[in-house]
Amino acid sequence: MHWGKVVMHGLMLVFLFLTVAIFVNPLTDGIDNGTVRVAVKELIRIGVTVGLLWLYAKRFFKKANAYFRIQTPVKLKKLGIFVGLGLPFTVLSFYVLSQSVVFEKQDQLPFGTVLTFIIVSFITACSAGIIEEILFRGYLFKIIEEKWNVATAVFVTSFFFGALHLLTVNEQQLLDICLTLIAGTLVGTMFCLIVYKTGNVWNAVVVHILWNFFFSSKMVQFVLENGKNHSSLVLFQFKSDSVWITGGTFGIEASIPAVVMYVLTIVWLAFYKPKSKKDSITL
Repeated sequence: MHWGKVVMHGLMLVFLFLTVAIFVNPLTDGIDNGTVRVAVKELIRIGVTVGLLWLYAKRFFKKANAYFRIQTPVKLKKLGIFVGLGLPFTVLSFYVLSQSVVFEKQDQLPFGTVLTFIIVSFITACSAGIIEEILFRGYLFKIIEEKWNVATAVFVTSFFFGALHLLTVNEQQLLDICLTLIAGTLVGTMFCLIVYKTGNVWNAVVVHILWNFFFSSKMVQFVLENGKNHSSLVLFQFKSDSVWITGGTFGIEASIPAVVMYVLTIVWLAFYKPKSKKDSITL
């Protein structure tokens, strides 16, 4: 495939991704309950986006999903679960054990509210995890790898993945932009290595979902100062407003502790050798 076609197809896939993200909002405007509206919106976004990406790939690439490392049935490596749980808990442990934050006791939430927070956080995490991994580490990674090489595919998709996250935060200073871009690129590199090493996008999906779930604003929230507007299951208040600790505008996912964990995971994955099929879990 000519490089111009690779660029064109890549831009079209991203265009479909962004278009659905924008136009799915009006579809749920009629739902009064904000929590239900978010859940329904994300479920629609998953179905429509994944469906359109699949149709586009089938029409123009004429390849099965397995070619893009989107395996069916889903065969997960224990690696995905290990990294998915280890990353967020290690970062959280650092903040707690280093006493960089203090736990803020909140009013006891009703069981229905707690359940709602968990369900909506999980659906939202699934939305980002499934869509972004299938797009970046599935279709885009493969077509770039096929045209050039693995290193180019890792760099391009990871950098673009990091840059895309700049759209989610307003009023960023230069340092915020740099931290977000660096953190996003490193996370993208980590996901690429997981997919490349295991040959399966769904392993990165698991890691992505678990990370987003635990750091959802309704599950575990980090704030500079406590207040009535902060509603989550667990609330931590920073002792310092240093951008290196808080992650700036983007949050702790762009903080130095999180970045260090991304780098350590990338180094470990670089030397990781997949084991036999016994290390897999089929869903």
